[in-house]
Amino acid sequence: MEEKRKKAAVLGSTGSVGTQALEALAGIADFVLLTGGSNVSLLAKQARLYRAECCAVSSESAARELRLLLAGEDIRVVGGKGAIEEEILKCGADVIFHAIAGMAGIPSALAASVTGARLAIANKESIISVGNIIFDNIKKHGGELIPVDSEHSAIFQCLTASGAVTPRGAERPEIIKRILLTASGGPFYGMTRDELSDVTPEMALSHPTWKMGKKITIDSATLMNKGFEIIEAARLFGVDDSKIEVLIHRQSIIHSMVEYIDTTVMAQMGTPDMRHCVRYALSYPERMSVSEAGLDFSAIGALTFDSPDTDTFSLLNTARRAYEMGTTAPAALIAADEAAVEAFIASKLSFNGISDVVSESLERYAPSTELTLESVLDAEAVGRSIALETINIRRSKAFERV
Repeated sequence: MEEKRKKAAVLGSTGSVGTQALEALAGIADFVLLTGGSNVSLLAKQARLYRAECCAVSSESAARELRLLLAGEDIRVVGGKGAIEEEILKCGADVIFHAIAGMAGIPSALAASVTGARLAIANKESIISVGNIIFDNIKKHGGELIPVDSEHSAIFQCLTASGAVTPRGAERPEIIKRILLTASGGPFYGMTRDELSDVTPEMALSHPTWKMGKKITIDSATLMNKGFEIIEAARLFGVDDSKIEVLIHRQSIIHSMVEYIDTTVMAQMGTPDMRHCVRYALSYPERMSVSEAGLDFSAIGALTFDSPDTDTFSLLNTARRAYEMGTTAPAALIAADEAAVEAFIASKLSFNGISDVVSESLERYAPSTELTLESVLDAEAVGRSIALETINIRRSKAFERV
Protein backbone atom coordinates (compact mmCIF):
# COMPACT_ATOMS: atom_id res chain seq x y z
CA MET A 1 0.00 0.00 0.00
CA GLU A 2 1.40 3.39 -1.02
CA GLU A 3 2.18 5.72 1.88
CA LYS A 4 0.05 8.85 2.09
CA ARG A 5 1.90 11.96 0.91
CA LYS A 6 2.93 14.33 3.66
CA LYS A 7 1.59 17.86 3.93
CA ALA A 8 4.43 20.36 3.87
CA ALA A 9 4.78 24.04 4.73
CA VAL A 10 7.79 25.94 3.40
CA LEU A 11 8.59 29.11 5.34
CA GLY A 12 10.71 31.55 3.34
CA SER A 13 10.04 29.74 0.07
CA THR A 14 11.40 32.57 -2.08
CA GLY A 15 14.90 32.47 -0.58
CA SER A 16 17.84 30.33 -1.68
CA VAL A 17 17.13 27.42 0.68
CA GLY A 18 13.37 27.75 0.27
CA THR A 19 13.49 27.47 -3.52
CA GLN A 20 15.70 24.37 -3.23
CA ALA A 21 13.26 22.88 -0.72
CA LEU A 22 10.39 23.32 -3.16
CA GLU A 23 12.40 21.70 -5.95
CA ALA A 24 13.33 18.76 -3.74
CA LEU A 25 9.79 18.20 -2.47
CA ALA A 26 7.96 18.69 -5.78
CA GLY A 27 5.89 15.62 -6.56
CA ILE A 28 6.50 13.95 -3.18
CA ALA A 29 4.68 16.33 -0.82
CA ASP A 30 1.57 18.49 -0.90
CA PHE A 31 2.14 22.14 -0.07
CA VAL A 32 -0.36 23.50 2.43
CA LEU A 33 1.53 26.74 3.11
CA LEU A 34 4.19 28.90 1.46
CA THR A 35 5.45 32.10 3.08
CA GLY A 36 7.58 34.89 1.71
CA GLY A 37 8.71 38.45 2.21
CA SER A 38 8.76 41.20 -0.39
CA ASN A 39 9.28 39.03 -3.49
CA VAL A 40 5.56 38.49 -4.07
CA SER A 41 5.95 37.90 -7.82
CA LEU A 42 8.13 34.85 -7.19
CA LEU A 43 5.85 33.68 -4.39
CA ALA A 44 2.88 33.86 -6.76
CA LYS A 45 4.74 31.80 -9.39
CA GLN A 46 5.68 29.21 -6.77
CA ALA A 47 2.12 29.01 -5.47
CA ARG A 48 0.81 28.28 -8.97
CA LEU A 49 3.58 25.86 -9.92
CA TYR A 50 3.44 23.84 -6.71
CA ARG A 51 -0.35 24.17 -6.17
CA ALA A 52 -0.10 25.65 -2.71
CA GLU A 53 -3.23 25.83 -0.60
CA CYS A 54 -2.25 29.06 1.12
CA CYS A 55 0.33 31.87 0.91
CA ALA A 56 1.16 34.03 3.91
CA VAL A 57 3.14 37.28 3.96
CA SER A 58 3.96 39.65 6.79
CA SER A 59 2.45 42.86 5.40
CA GLU A 60 -1.03 43.83 4.25
CA SER A 61 0.33 45.62 1.17
CA ALA A 62 2.21 42.51 0.05
CA ALA A 63 -0.95 40.46 0.60
CA ARG A 64 -2.99 42.83 -1.59
CA GLU A 65 -0.43 42.58 -4.39
CA LEU A 66 -0.29 38.82 -4.05
CA ARG A 67 -4.08 38.51 -4.25
CA LEU A 68 -4.02 40.42 -7.54
CA LEU A 69 -1.30 38.16 -8.93
CA LEU A 70 -3.22 35.05 -7.87
CA ALA A 71 -6.65 36.25 -9.00
CA GLY A 72 -8.69 33.34 -10.31
CA GLU A 73 -6.58 30.75 -8.49
CA ASP A 74 -7.92 28.60 -5.67
CA ILE A 75 -5.14 29.78 -3.34
CA ARG A 76 -5.89 31.51 -0.08
CA VAL A 77 -3.77 34.60 0.73
CA VAL A 78 -3.26 36.03 4.21
CA GLY A 79 -1.10 38.94 5.30
CA GLY A 80 -0.28 41.36 8.06
CA LYS A 81 1.47 41.32 11.40
CA GLY A 82 1.33 37.83 12.91
CA ALA A 83 -0.35 36.35 9.84
CA ILE A 84 2.47 33.91 9.10
CA GLU A 85 2.60 32.62 12.67
CA GLU A 86 -1.20 32.28 12.81
CA GLU A 87 -1.25 30.27 9.59
CA ILE A 88 1.58 28.02 10.78
CA LEU A 89 -0.56 27.08 13.78
CA LYS A 90 -3.60 26.08 11.73
CA CYS A 91 -2.26 24.85 8.37
CA GLY A 92 -2.09 21.20 9.47
CA ALA A 93 1.35 20.52 8.00
CA ASP A 94 3.07 17.23 8.82
CA VAL A 95 6.47 18.81 8.11
CA ILE A 96 7.35 22.49 8.38
CA PHE A 97 10.48 23.50 6.46
CA HIS A 98 11.85 26.65 8.02
CA ALA A 99 14.04 28.56 5.57
CA ILE A 100 13.40 32.17 6.65
CA ALA A 101 16.75 33.91 6.94
CA GLY A 102 18.08 35.74 9.98
CA MET A 103 16.52 36.81 13.25
CA ALA A 104 13.27 37.49 11.41
CA GLY A 105 12.71 33.73 11.47
CA ILE A 106 12.47 33.45 15.27
CA PRO A 107 8.69 34.07 15.71
CA SER A 108 7.81 31.51 13.01
CA ALA A 109 10.22 28.96 14.48
CA LEU A 110 8.56 29.35 17.88
CA ALA A 111 5.12 28.98 16.29
CA ALA A 112 6.19 25.85 14.43
CA SER A 113 7.62 24.33 17.61
CA VAL A 114 4.20 24.15 19.30
CA THR A 115 2.32 22.53 16.41
CA GLY A 116 3.41 18.95 17.08
CA ALA A 117 4.67 18.75 13.50
CA ARG A 118 8.17 17.84 12.35
CA LEU A 119 10.22 21.03 12.19
CA ALA A 120 12.90 20.78 9.49
CA ILE A 121 14.96 23.85 10.24
CA ALA A 122 17.57 25.71 8.21
CA ASN A 123 17.31 28.91 10.23
CA LYS A 124 20.34 28.75 12.54
CA GLU A 125 19.56 32.08 14.23
CA SER A 126 16.49 30.69 15.99
CA ILE A 127 18.39 27.65 17.28
CA ILE A 128 21.28 29.84 18.45
CA SER A 129 19.05 32.45 20.09
CA VAL A 130 16.02 30.58 21.46
CA GLY A 131 16.93 26.95 20.88
CA ASN A 132 16.19 25.89 24.45
CA ILE A 133 12.68 27.33 24.22
CA ILE A 134 12.12 25.57 20.89
CA PHE A 135 13.35 22.23 22.26
CA ASP A 136 11.10 22.51 25.32
CA ASN A 137 8.10 23.29 23.09
CA ILE A 138 8.81 20.34 20.83
CA LYS A 139 9.00 17.92 23.76
CA LYS A 140 5.85 19.36 25.32
CA HIS A 141 3.78 19.21 22.14
CA GLY A 142 5.09 15.93 20.72
CA GLY A 143 6.89 17.36 17.71
CA GLU A 144 10.25 16.59 16.15
CA LEU A 145 13.21 18.68 15.02
CA ILE A 146 15.52 17.75 12.16
CA PRO A 147 18.30 20.11 11.02
CA VAL A 148 18.49 20.92 7.30
CA ASP A 149 21.83 22.76 7.14
CA SER A 150 24.20 20.39 5.34
CA GLU A 151 26.66 20.17 8.25
CA HIS A 152 24.06 19.66 10.94
CA SER A 153 22.09 17.25 8.81
CA ALA A 154 25.34 15.28 8.43
CA ILE A 155 25.96 15.28 12.18
CA PHE A 156 22.34 14.30 12.81
CA GLN A 157 22.63 11.39 10.39
CA CYS A 158 25.80 10.16 12.10
CA LEU A 159 24.36 10.54 15.61
CA THR A 160 20.99 8.93 14.88
CA ALA A 161 22.83 5.91 13.47
CA SER A 162 24.42 5.39 16.90
CA GLY A 163 21.34 6.30 18.94
CA ALA A 164 23.08 9.30 20.49
CA VAL A 165 20.41 11.67 19.16
CA THR A 166 16.79 11.45 18.03
CA PRO A 167 14.49 14.12 16.56
CA ARG A 168 13.32 14.74 20.13
CA GLY A 169 16.82 15.70 21.34
CA ALA A 170 20.09 14.36 22.70
CA GLU A 171 19.70 10.86 24.13
CA ARG A 172 23.28 9.72 24.85
CA PRO A 173 25.61 12.72 24.43
CA GLU A 174 28.17 11.03 26.69
CA ILE A 175 29.24 8.67 23.86
CA ILE A 176 30.30 11.64 21.68
CA LYS A 177 34.01 12.40 21.88
CA ARG A 178 34.18 15.06 19.15
CA ILE A 179 32.04 16.62 16.47
CA LEU A 180 34.12 17.54 13.44
CA LEU A 181 32.35 20.40 11.69
CA THR A 182 33.67 20.71 8.14
CA ALA A 183 34.08 24.03 6.33
CA SER A 184 35.03 24.84 2.74
CA GLY A 185 37.25 27.65 4.03
CA GLY A 186 35.50 30.21 1.84
CA PRO A 187 37.06 32.19 -1.02
CA PHE A 188 39.99 33.49 1.07
CA TYR A 189 41.37 30.24 2.44
CA GLY A 190 45.12 30.51 3.06
CA MET A 191 45.24 34.31 2.98
CA THR A 192 46.64 36.42 5.83
CA ARG A 193 44.88 39.33 7.52
CA ASP A 194 47.12 41.78 5.65
CA GLU A 195 46.18 40.17 2.35
CA LEU A 196 42.49 40.52 3.24
CA SER A 197 42.71 44.29 3.78
CA ASP A 198 41.76 45.06 0.15
CA VAL A 199 38.94 42.52 -0.20
CA THR A 200 35.84 43.97 -1.90
CA PRO A 201 32.22 42.85 -1.47
CA GLU A 202 32.30 41.41 -5.00
CA MET A 203 35.28 39.23 -4.09
CA ALA A 204 33.68 38.06 -0.84
CA LEU A 205 30.42 37.15 -2.56
CA SER A 206 32.17 34.56 -4.72
CA HIS A 207 31.81 31.30 -2.75
CA PRO A 208 33.82 28.31 -4.05
CA THR A 209 31.10 25.70 -3.51
CA TRP A 210 27.63 26.86 -2.51
CA LYS A 211 25.19 29.27 -4.12
CA MET A 212 23.64 31.24 -1.26
CA GLY A 213 22.25 34.63 -0.29
CA LYS A 214 24.55 37.62 0.24
CA LYS A 215 24.55 37.60 4.06
CA ILE A 216 25.41 33.93 4.48
CA THR A 217 28.00 34.12 1.68
CA ILE A 218 29.85 36.94 3.48
CA ASP A 219 29.55 34.99 6.74
CA SER A 220 31.14 32.02 4.99
CA ALA A 221 34.01 34.23 3.81
CA THR A 222 34.70 35.51 7.36
CA LEU A 223 33.99 32.03 8.85
CA MET A 224 31.36 33.68 11.06
CA ASN A 225 28.90 31.21 9.62
CA LYS A 226 31.02 28.37 10.96
CA GLY A 227 31.14 30.12 14.32
CA PHE A 228 27.35 30.22 14.34
CA GLU A 229 27.32 26.53 13.45
CA ILE A 230 29.49 25.73 16.48
CA ILE A 231 26.84 27.25 18.76
CA GLU A 232 24.05 25.61 16.75
CA ALA A 233 25.67 22.17 17.01
CA ALA A 234 26.17 22.58 20.75
CA ARG A 235 22.49 23.45 21.16
CA LEU A 236 21.14 20.77 18.81
CA PHE A 237 23.19 17.83 20.00
CA GLY A 238 23.58 18.50 23.71
CA VAL A 239 27.36 18.85 23.83
CA ASP A 240 29.67 21.61 25.00
CA ASP A 241 31.43 23.69 22.36
CA SER A 242 34.77 22.26 23.57
CA LYS A 243 33.76 19.00 21.88
CA ILE A 244 33.18 20.73 18.54
CA GLU A 245 36.11 21.26 16.18
CA VAL A 246 36.14 23.04 12.82
CA LEU A 247 38.00 21.29 10.01
CA ILE A 248 38.73 22.91 6.63
CA HIS A 249 37.74 20.51 3.86
CA ARG A 250 37.96 22.24 0.51
CA GLN A 251 36.20 19.56 -1.54
CA SER A 252 32.94 19.82 0.46
CA ILE A 253 32.34 16.09 0.04
CA ILE A 254 32.38 15.15 3.74
CA HIS A 255 29.70 17.35 5.25
CA SER A 256 30.72 16.64 8.85
CA MET A 257 31.92 13.81 11.10
CA VAL A 258 31.44 12.46 14.59
CA GLU A 259 34.10 10.73 16.67
CA TYR A 260 32.82 8.49 19.46
CA ILE A 261 34.49 7.63 22.76
CA ASP A 262 35.94 4.42 21.25
CA THR A 263 37.70 6.68 18.62
CA THR A 264 35.47 5.37 15.81
CA VAL A 265 34.70 8.17 13.35
CA MET A 266 31.52 8.28 11.28
CA ALA A 267 31.28 10.65 8.31
CA GLN A 268 28.38 11.66 6.09
CA MET A 269 29.41 12.21 2.49
CA GLY A 270 27.64 13.38 -0.64
CA THR A 271 27.55 15.95 -3.40
CA PRO A 272 27.14 19.53 -2.11
CA ASP A 273 23.39 19.84 -2.68
CA MET A 274 20.91 21.08 -0.06
CA ARG A 275 18.12 19.09 -1.67
CA HIS A 276 19.53 15.88 -0.18
CA CYS A 277 19.11 17.32 3.32
CA VAL A 278 15.58 18.48 2.54
CA ARG A 279 14.50 15.05 1.29
CA TYR A 280 16.03 13.34 4.31
CA ALA A 281 14.18 15.68 6.67
CA LEU A 282 10.93 14.65 4.95
CA SER A 283 11.57 10.90 4.77
CA TYR A 284 13.41 10.27 8.08
CA PRO A 285 13.92 7.58 9.34
CA GLU A 286 13.58 6.13 5.85
CA ARG A 287 15.67 7.12 2.81
CA MET A 288 14.20 8.20 -0.48
CA SER A 289 15.25 6.72 -3.81
CA VAL A 290 16.40 9.38 -6.32
CA SER A 291 17.63 9.12 -9.91
CA GLU A 292 20.54 11.55 -9.50
CA ALA A 293 24.15 10.43 -9.90
CA GLY A 294 26.06 9.82 -6.68
CA LEU A 295 29.70 10.41 -5.81
CA ASP A 296 32.39 9.39 -8.28
CA PHE A 297 35.31 8.73 -5.94
CA SER A 298 37.82 8.14 -8.75
CA ALA A 299 36.98 11.56 -10.16
CA ILE A 300 37.31 13.19 -6.73
CA GLY A 301 40.76 11.69 -6.33
CA ALA A 302 41.71 13.05 -2.91
CA LEU A 303 40.12 14.56 0.17
CA THR A 304 42.15 17.11 2.11
CA PHE A 305 41.83 18.57 5.60
CA ASP A 306 43.36 21.49 7.47
CA SER A 307 42.91 23.41 10.69
CA PRO A 308 41.37 26.90 10.43
CA ASP A 309 43.54 29.99 10.91
CA THR A 310 41.78 31.49 13.91
CA ASP A 311 44.16 34.48 14.03
CA THR A 312 43.06 35.62 10.57
CA PHE A 313 39.49 34.36 10.90
CA SER A 314 38.99 35.33 14.51
CA LEU A 315 35.19 35.20 14.48
CA LEU A 316 35.40 31.48 15.21
CA ASN A 317 36.77 32.40 18.64
CA THR A 318 34.30 35.26 19.00
CA ALA A 319 31.43 32.81 18.52
CA ARG A 320 32.83 30.54 21.22
CA ARG A 321 33.07 33.56 23.50
CA ALA A 322 29.37 34.35 22.91
CA TYR A 323 28.45 30.75 23.72
CA GLU A 324 30.43 30.95 26.97
CA MET A 325 28.73 34.25 27.92
CA GLY A 326 25.39 32.47 27.51
CA THR A 327 21.72 33.56 27.63
CA THR A 328 21.26 36.41 25.14
CA ALA A 329 24.89 36.91 24.08
CA PRO A 330 24.54 34.72 20.93
CA ALA A 331 21.55 36.82 19.84
CA ALA A 332 23.57 40.01 20.28
CA LEU A 333 26.39 38.39 18.30
CA ILE A 334 24.05 37.67 15.38
CA ALA A 335 22.69 41.23 15.38
CA ALA A 336 26.17 42.78 15.51
CA ASP A 337 27.26 40.60 12.62
CA GLU A 338 24.21 41.53 10.55
CA ALA A 339 25.01 45.22 11.02
CA ALA A 340 28.69 44.74 10.18
CA VAL A 341 27.98 42.68 7.06
CA GLU A 342 25.45 45.25 5.84
CA ALA A 343 28.07 47.98 6.29
CA PHE A 344 30.67 45.94 4.41
CA ILE A 345 28.33 45.27 1.48
CA ALA A 346 27.58 49.01 1.38
CA SER A 347 31.36 49.71 1.31
CA LYS A 348 31.17 51.46 4.70
CA LEU A 349 33.40 48.93 6.44
CA SER A 350 36.44 46.91 5.41
CA PHE A 351 36.42 43.12 5.27
CA ASN A 352 38.71 42.90 8.30
CA GLY A 353 36.50 45.49 9.98
CA ILE A 354 33.66 42.96 10.14
CA SER A 355 35.47 40.77 12.67
CA ASP A 356 36.78 43.80 14.58
CA VAL A 357 33.33 45.36 14.94
CA VAL A 358 31.59 42.11 15.89
CA SER A 359 34.22 41.21 18.49
CA GLU A 360 34.24 44.70 20.03
CA SER A 361 30.43 44.83 20.08
CA LEU A 362 30.21 41.51 21.91
CA GLU A 363 32.70 42.65 24.55
CA ARG A 364 30.62 45.78 25.14
CA TYR A 365 27.39 43.77 25.52
CA ALA A 366 26.07 42.67 28.91
CA PRO A 367 23.88 39.55 28.55
CA SER A 368 20.48 39.25 30.21
CA THR A 369 20.14 37.06 33.27
CA GLU A 370 17.29 35.08 31.67
CA LEU A 371 16.41 33.70 28.25
CA THR A 372 12.99 34.72 26.96
CA LEU A 373 11.71 35.88 23.60
CA GLU A 374 11.55 39.42 24.97
CA SER A 375 15.15 39.35 26.23
CA VAL A 376 16.35 37.94 22.90
CA LEU A 377 14.57 40.66 20.93
CA ASP A 378 16.10 43.24 23.24
CA ALA A 379 19.54 41.68 22.71
CA GLU A 380 19.03 41.91 18.97
CA ALA A 381 18.27 45.64 19.20
CA VAL A 382 21.14 46.36 21.61
CA GLY A 383 23.64 44.26 19.67
CA ARG A 384 22.81 46.06 16.45
CA SER A 385 22.92 49.46 18.15
CA ILE A 386 26.35 48.81 19.65
CA ALA A 387 27.67 47.58 16.29
CA LEU A 388 26.33 50.60 14.39
CA GLU A 389 27.86 52.93 16.98
CA THR A 390 31.18 51.09 16.65
CA ILE A 391 31.06 51.32 12.85
CA ASN A 392 30.34 55.06 12.99
CA ILE A 393 33.24 55.65 15.39
CA ARG A 394 35.60 53.75 13.10
CA ARG A 395 34.41 55.71 10.07
CA SER A 396 34.84 59.02 11.91
CA LYS A 397 38.39 58.14 12.92
CA ALA A 398 39.21 57.09 9.37
CA PHE A 399 37.81 60.38 8.05
CA GLU A 400 39.89 62.34 10.59
CA ARG A 401 43.06 60.56 9.44
CA VAL A 402 42.33 61.56 5.84
